[in-house]
Amino acid sequence: MYKVINEYTAKVNLQANDEIYNKIINFLKDIKDIKSVGVSESFNRYVLDIKLKKYSVEKAAEVFNKINVGLSYSYSSLYVRFNEGKCVRYRFMTSKENKDALYCDIIFN
Repeated sequence: MYKVINEYTAKVNLQANDEIYNKIINFLKDIKDIKSVGVSESFNRYVLDIKLKKYSVEKAAEVFNKINVGLSYSYSSLYVRFNEGKCVRYRFMTSKENKDALYCDIIFN
């Protein structure tokens, strides 16, 4: 799946701007299970470092599902999950029909 996401990334227009950043921040602040969030952007890709109030793989999956529903565009959405010891990483991409896309590397710990 990781290879599919990389190939798809080459075919879309990754977007990163103030509107998307604010949408991410405003959406995440309403999730009660999140203790803190760090957001950075590089090459039109977001990295979200999310600290949960009480970490578990199950809780990370629950919060990610909320993010997936809340931030996904209607045309397509892909993700892959990696369990990395004491954290879980999701690579998440969603795009519109015009190929404008949002890419996030989401790390839960």
